[in-house]
Amino acid sequence: MAIGLWLGIASTALAGGVLHNAFGIPRAEDGRGLKVGERSTFHTGFALGMGLDSNVYSNAKTEDPLVSTALWPSAWLGIGNRDIRDGLLMTPAERSGRWFDYNISLLGGFRQYLSRKADVRSVPRLSIGTQVRLAFLPGRRFSVHLDEDFFRGASAGNYQALGSVLNFNRLDHRGQLTFYVRPGGGRIAFGVGYRSQWLRFEDDDLNRSNRLLNGLYSEAKWRFLPRSSLLATYTMDFTYYSDCCVEPGTGRNEDNYAHRFLAGYRGQVVDKLAIEAMVGWGGGFYRTDINGPSFSSFIGNVSVNYFPTLRSLVHVGLTRNFQDSLFGNYYVDNAVSVALGHQFRWRMIGHLGASVAGRRYNGLPVPGDESDIIENYQGPGAAGFQRRTTIVGLSAKVEQPLGKIFAVSLGYDLIADTRPFTVLYVRDPETPDDVPDPTDTLSFVRHLVTLVLAVRI
Repeated sequence: MAIGLWLGIASTALAGGVLHNAFGIPRAEDGRGLKVGERSTFHTGFALGMGLDSNVYSNAKTEDPLVSTALWPSAWLGIGNRDIRDGLLMTPAERSGRWFDYNISLLGGFRQYLSRKADVRSVPRLSIGTQVRLAFLPGRRFSVHLDEDFFRGASAGNYQALGSVLNFNRLDHRGQLTFYVRPGGGRIAFGVGYRSQWLRFEDDDLNRSNRLLNGLYSEAKWRFLPRSSLLATYTMDFTYYSDCCVEPGTGRNEDNYAHRFLAGYRGQVVDKLAIEAMVGWGGGFYRTDINGPSFSSFIGNVSVNYFPTLRSLVHVGLTRNFQDSLFGNYYVDNAVSVALGHQFRWRMIGHLGASVAGRRYNGLPVPGDESDIIENYQGPGAAGFQRRTTIVGLSAKVEQPLGKIFAVSLGYDLIADTRPFTVLYVRDPETPDDVPDPTDTLSFVRHLVTLVLAVRI
């Protein structure tokens, strides 16, 4: 098993940032593929996932979580002349004879719960998405990279939230166009680009979370050894909430600017050890929220990947970052992750990963008025109202190829939001007095067990 594959598996399981993990759609590792032309390889596959979900709606224990079995058929296809690792196209920094590097993939799945309850059986089913990575003139003095992820995800909501919202179905776009200049022929590189994100929920009751992000990406890199680089990145993002609640004091999400500057090292120190260490500063500024809070603090990430053999991986990562929140202003994560991977002599692939994140939400809405005249909330709480919790994740998986095209895998996933927190929603003025206020308890434990039978090329 190549080192690159195991590095990708570790970051995928823990970060959840690549296409096939975006909504947990079952699939198997690609086979050898079919050669298309001199350099390109085509992959495809079909899978049937069968599993048990211990908490369909991610409810708290006090809300009687619903358990259900499920069937989840899926299919995928992809073509490319370069692999993708950690969401990046593995095109070399050196100039080659190629004019064009690419990897394009498509993945879809249809999940059907088998519960006796009609509400559970009606949980949204279809998820489908694409991942595109293009590099024009790779390794030349001037090159262009295009990255695009677009997904339509079907996701059950919280059974209690608002009394009627049963899904978090959403359209999610994330793209970036980057231009690179290498004045020294490859060792020194500068990049600048435009990036955008668009998130839209299909349920009108969640429209206050629909948002559009436009941003700038810039990078400077010095490759002082064949597999080692010093680099610095700066990003500026403007997030605009496009629907609902434009007046202050309504518990709306706030438009904001976010700046992130990181500098450090990325590379392979020795044959069996790869390190990334990036530290810097982040700032999130909510200028339309006169009471704040805004974010200004250090951020960074450190990851170590050790390869005892060509078939094994040990990964450890530390991260501190902030993200704009769909509930409140922003949240800060201080996280640690570990992963182990190994391919056995009989070709079975085993993986075990865990992550723990201390999370703090800031600027949660509280009752009262907020305006340019009244510079403080008049209800209980304060603009800096916070919620602290711990997010725990655990994943384990074994996959056994059977011949050249068949594979079977068994996986277990745990995700838990460990600290209870109750939300009281604003009542509809037309709601009868004898109807209780809608509430939501933000705490849950969810177990998923999945058996996947796959045919892949």
